[in-house]
Amino acid sequence: MSEISRADYIRLRKKGQEYIEEPKHDQTMKKMLDEGWDNLREFLYQPYEDIRKWQLKRVSYLVDYAYENIPLYRKKYDEVSFKKGSIKTWDDFYRLPYLTKEELIEGFPDMIVKDTNDFMLSTRSSGSSGKFVTIAVSEEAIYKDTLQTIRQFYMQSGRTYTKDDTILFIYTCPWWVDNVGGEYKQDFLPTTTKVEQALKRIQDTHPRFISTYPTYLEKIASTGTKLSDYGVELVIVHSEQSNAKQREMLAEALDVKVLDEYSSEELTRIALECPNHKYHLEEDACLIEIIDKDGNKLPDGETGIVCGTNLLNTSTPIIRYIQGDLAKITHEKDCPCGSHARILEGVQGRVMDCIETPDGDKIPASCFMDIAYNWFLVYEIPVHGLKYQFVQREVNTLELYLIKGMYTLDYDVIKESLYTLIPRTMDIKIYTGDSLPFDKTTKYRPVISCLGGR
Repeated sequence: MSEISRADYIRLRKKGQEYIEEPKHDQTMKKMLDEGWDNLREFLYQPYEDIRKWQLKRVSYLVDYAYENIPLYRKKYDEVSFKKGSIKTWDDFYRLPYLTKEELIEGFPDMIVKDTNDFMLSTRSSGSSGKFVTIAVSEEAIYKDTLQTIRQFYMQSGRTYTKDDTILFIYTCPWWVDNVGGEYKQDFLPTTTKVEQALKRIQDTHPRFISTYPTYLEKIASTGTKLSDYGVELVIVHSEQSNAKQREMLAEALDVKVLDEYSSEELTRIALECPNHKYHLEEDACLIEIIDKDGNKLPDGETGIVCGTNLLNTSTPIIRYIQGDLAKITHEKDCPCGSHARILEGVQGRVMDCIETPDGDKIPASCFMDIAYNWFLVYEIPVHGLKYQFVQREVNTLELYLIKGMYTLDYDVIKESLYTLIPRTMDIKIYTGDSLPFDKTTKYRPVISCLGGR
């Protein structure tokens, strides 16, 4: 296997950001939106049988492309005697082997892309597994994902989102682009932003929509602010598990609607909560299956493991990828929102803790996940294959456990990144080894407090 050096790893990311900012990409997306908005907007409202036909055609193309161009898939599919063009029915597709995060990590760099220069456009997932995997992203995937963001807010707003509205993302890092042709503008703040500063931005800019973590929204609610006073109408929460009662209480406290998004870096948008509180699958973004622990596909209505195929990305194809969360799929043909997409129910995602500072401030786990995510993007620490876990056993100390990946780490830089979140009066202890202290439960937790609800 060839290697990408630390310098190459960083250079490719910088080159990619400069590349995607070239005017030609905005022009392409604007043309795609002008010519394809009607079809994109109505895709999930057509009969489910038509959606299913489109999906089969798309996965047939993706599987053939992966087999011909991606060494990992050539090896996997040769082992089951796959031949190009053989995906003609769903049964053909369901005979393909599953993909795991470990395979993506071990196959980096040259086994999971056609050309290692494809990592110029890339993303990293740490999420619920706490282990970083680097995935190349195609231009087409960035284009389509951007346009599906527009559709997401159009649908979740009850079809009121317009090209003149602004969305404020309080999130890990900004998206590749922040508008399409000067319209559908996106503003951005990192989740490390103090709530008072975020409220000042909201007061100054009056976004109609906000996208953020449930824990960050709770901190806004704790100030007693009514977001409706600043023109906000809808907040989309994501990345952390929240329940309907929690979102209802936040909506009442902030005087806005609060809806949920279920997504992942590998699979992009998976399911979106509609205004009628049903989680409709994004059937043209990813194809979702539910399987049991032995890999058998389960029928609708049975709870099992979420497995997905990314229908957008070809640079690192993600086909029959074991997502790991538990859920079940149902089908409701008459949802008042009009969507004919299947419905995901009972998602059991990650459970995370807050870290407490000596002065009593509670910092959401999402902030520490964001810092870890930005070790590469902001602090230029190569993280591929790295696995982490934050543990707090004493109020004055934060422990960070690392299972090293393929690159040498700069622990001083890591410490400095954490001191952007916690006071310097807290001691940071970094440990490396082959295992993590809390890695034996069914669902991995990247941030753990042992303070017992102090």
